[in-house]
Amino acid sequence: MNSEIEGPGTRFVIWFQGCTIGCNGCSNQELLTLEKKMFMPNEFIYEKILEAKKLFNIEGITLIGGEPFLQPDGLKELVIWSQKNNLSVICFTGYIYEQMLEEHNEILKHIDILIDGPFIMRLLDKNRRLIGSKNQRVIKITNRYKNCDYFEQPHSEVEIQIYNDRLSMNGDGAIFDNENGEFNFKIR
Repeated sequence: MNSEIEGPGTRFVIWFQGCTIGCNGCSNQELLTLEKKMFMPNEFIYEKILEAKKLFNIEGITLIGGEPFLQPDGLKELVIWSQKNNLSVICFTGYIYEQMLEEHNEILKHIDILIDGPFIMRLLDKNRRLIGSKNQRVIKITNRYKNCDYFEQPHSEVEIQIYNDRLSMNGDGAIFDNENGEFNFKIR
């Protein structure tokens, strides 16, 4: 899916299935189970990314979960391919960067921005764009976005796209939360 709010510029967004971290209040509950819901070979994904690059002039990909690092082989192939095709890579993970360095260094060195750390509801962060909780960090692994403060902006947004007979909404759901962190969204 193409998005203008899942990181700087227009991006191709990939949601990974499965997560074992178990963050209370996770915004992607439907992606937590470790079951094969929709298997897509990387070659098909590459084709769709290149199509989006041509049609929408995307500048990169954003990887979200579930947990992308639960599929390390496919993730590694995807991030290396993306950088070879001059596409930036932003990845959200519930793991901590320093704890991932030994096992996943080959993946990490091909990611431009990593947002790390589990979501902690009591540390809800409404001051940074798309960052769920205050413990999560925006780590600029490469210099590609060295001077970019996209995630540090104090506003939230959602993007609603309509495709024929289906509706897709993504972004920062915190804009729908009340002061107690309870979801409060109604269409009238």
